[in-house]
Amino acid sequence: MLNQQYLLNLTTISLLLLPITPVIAQPASNPSGTESEGLSTGVLFKPPPEEKKPEHTRGAGSRNQGQCSQELFSANESNAPLTQTSLIPLVPSSNWGLTTAQRPTFWINLPETSAQQIVLSVREEGRIFHSQTFISITGKSGLISVQPSQDSPPLELDKSYQWAVVLICGDQPTPNDPAIASWIKRVTITEPNDLGTPLQQVAWYGEKGIWYDAVTTLIEVRQSQPNNQNIRDIWTKFLKSGEINSGLERY
Repeated sequence: MLNQQYLLNLTTISLLLLPITPVIAQPASNPSGTESEGLSTGVLFKPPPEEKKPEHTRGAGSRNQGQCSQELFSANESNAPLTQTSLIPLVPSSNWGLTTAQRPTFWINLPETSAQQIVLSVREEGRIFHSQTFISITGKSGLISVQPSQDSPPLELDKSYQWAVVLICGDQPTPNDPAIASWIKRVTITEPNDLGTPLQQVAWYGEKGIWYDAVTTLIEVRQSQPNNQNIRDIWTKFLKSGEINSGLERY
């Protein structure tokens, strides 16, 4: 157990030294077709002021090394789309975002893999350990959500955290396992008594620069109406407003 913890700490710390590949997100709840048409130009993400970012926002891009990573190499060699064969986080181009949630939901693109679990590690800025959560991924791929366990401590207000996901290829994590990382900060903001429909909520969060809350709600909307072209268009425009161009619009 101590050896496994050491390897996880080593892997997470090494993420701070790597360049990051930003990712892409998904959609949300069940507005009517008329509402989605009316909001199509207003559901956008406006990045918060740059001065609120942590000092170091470089994260880690997927590192294609290790046992299950060979599957990524094989898929890439067959000219498969990058988004199908890469482990990437769904985050803005700044690699940093805000949330109002104590235990926010993170979204990642998970390639098809023989790996059976990932570990979500959260650290305060300065590499101070916050929490670790092991999550089963057996049979999963595509855009998936990951979240700290309910017994993990909540994020504190106005503190920056680096969250990292490591794809565990073998029986235990190693520094060579594929990994990604990004940054998040929990803030408090006065919300209206009634935020309205899910799409109106997305528009409000997007206007305030609250990335993680907006993306999660929008993904729920799109998943509830997978064949709604208006929602698809809103999804595409929202991702572009976050300068996300990884091709995940199709999800």
